[in-house]
Amino acid sequence: MKYSIILLVLLASCSDKNKNAPNQWVDDKLITIYELQDRRDTEGLIPFLKAKKESHRVAAALAFASAQDTLAIPYLNQMLQIDQDPMPRRAAAFALGQIGHPKALQILRSAFDGELLNENRRYILEAIGKCGDSSTLKLFEEVEYIDSALQMGWAYGVFRLGLKGFHSESLNTRMMNFLNNDNKDLAILASHYVYRDLRSLGDLELVDSLIGVTRYDEIKERLALLTNQKVEGAILKWEQFDSLNNYQRVNLINNKKSWSYLEYQQLVKLFYDNTKHIAVRSASFSYIVSHSHGDSENTYIEFALKSGDMALQSLASIRLQESNLNTDKVTMLPLLNQVKSQLTLPQQAETYIDICKAIEVLGGEKFTGYKPKYNNPIDWNFIKTIPAKQEVIIKTTKGAITIQLFVNDAPGTVSNFLKLVDSGFYDTKYFHRVVPQFVIQGGCPRGDGWGSLNWTQRSEFSNYQTYSEGTVGMASAGLDTEGVQFFITHCPTPHLDGRYSIFARVMSGMEVVNKITVGDKIVSIKRK
Repeated sequence: MKYSIILLVLLASCSDKNKNAPNQWVDDKLITIYELQDRRDTEGLIPFLKAKKESHRVAAALAFASAQDTLAIPYLNQMLQIDQDPMPRRAAAFALGQIGHPKALQILRSAFDGELLNENRRYILEAIGKCGDSSTLKLFEEVEYIDSALQMGWAYGVFRLGLKGFHSESLNTRMMNFLNNDNKDLAILASHYVYRDLRSLGDLELVDSLIGVTRYDEIKERLALLTNQKVEGAILKWEQFDSLNNYQRVNLINNKKSWSYLEYQQLVKLFYDNTKHIAVRSASFSYIVSHSHGDSENTYIEFALKSGDMALQSLASIRLQESNLNTDKVTMLPLLNQVKSQLTLPQQAETYIDICKAIEVLGGEKFTGYKPKYNNPIDWNFIKTIPAKQEVIIKTTKGAITIQLFVNDAPGTVSNFLKLVDSGFYDTKYFHRVVPQFVIQGGCPRGDGWGSLNWTQRSEFSNYQTYSEGTVGMASAGLDTEGVQFFITHCPTPHLDGRYSIFARVMSGMEVVNKITVGDKIVSIKRK
């Protein structure tokens, strides 16, 4: 008995030590590589591709996955050709895929033929899909996969091509055949591909047949959404409007199929009433502007742009980008430019991007992209204090969710998130967005998804992490625009891979994640 107690004490001690183990940032060379990545200093990173230590070569290659500088392409090609270790070659392939430039395509195709390890060929195939075009379809039609790694790489490559609008009948058929595959991850990936393809084709009979084929409930649910067989949430009635909270009101506005004349007029009043919750006003505007025409629609858009509210200004700008709108350019272009000049950057970056795109569509200045200036420096002294497996508890009105932070993979994001946690920033915030079979999203200071603070975080893609069930990522409006809002996935969402920084994963409480609805509150977030 005595020895059993001693053993338990020793095991507990080892567990505590492991939990509080230091992160990888005790290595100053890795910090140097990250700082070069952070500054997007491609030339400074290049010498590290030939570093003596393998982990440094891998880190340098993966840094280009975040920097996404085309100048790195020939140097990554060299690594694919001459590096004797498999992990640096895999990292180089991943980075080339993240850069996603056509110049990388031939390099990757040649590397695929020369690579002996199927695990590496899996990443090369996905990278080819990211860089490819219609001419790449033939390659995937000819690929023979002999093991699970190569099969998964093939499917990811086809999926990436599909996201860019490149399909073929034979590839569609092969992906459909995966829907009942013994490898559940492969089946789910195929379902995402098929969902997007069938949604554009509108072949509901085929959808029904495929629902009957798969053994996986989550795939059945995803495909059922195409046929409107599944209705999420309780059906609310307009008569209930005054008794509902603001988030329930938003759901009512967004989900009701049709409105009476009197109800429509009520929506117009909600839009004009600046005492109402910002999310309610935005939802009202979205509906009325899509159901009005001519001069009246232009009047609503003009009012939205002049409102001073970034959400309304963004929504108005998005509508102005649509081709079916008969726009008064003489009035709108000067107004858009005026609003643009009054925005605070980087805090209102999303609205800025939407306005710039609208200006370009209406014949104004060409939008060349938004490149935010960093104003939130990396605090390495703080990062070094974070254990490699630091956990935090998200206490919500539906229960608790425990997540583990990935400080080794995303030090900047984890550092910023933890500082916000320690300051109590997230306490009493809401989950403002819930999409079934997709994500829950929260942490917005406005409570509607349009709020942030006046700084930006770097996008961090220097790892192989993918969005599976319970992955925690940062919301953004594009590269290097991450702020304070985070989301948690209900299920695998491969179209998010390499586009949104992953910084944590749910360790316990997925049943709580699945119960969260719009308007549920984050009571607190604390370190465990």
